[in-house]
Amino acid sequence: MSETFITRITLDKAKKLEDLTDSERIDSMSESEIEANALSDPDNQPLSSDDLQKVRRIKDK
Repeated sequence: MSETFITRITLDKAKKLEDLTDSERIDSMSESEIEANALSDPDNQPLSSDDLQKVRRIKDK
């Protein structure tokens, strides 16, 4: 298993990062394919209804 590191960056730096989203691939997928793809990723599972109930919105300054 390879070691990974988490790096913190500011919001300004995050906004300047390159967008690596493959929009053409996503646009060509059906909703069910997108959902199946999300469910197959063990590191980034979609939030459940119970989880969404617990989410709090943080207001901008």
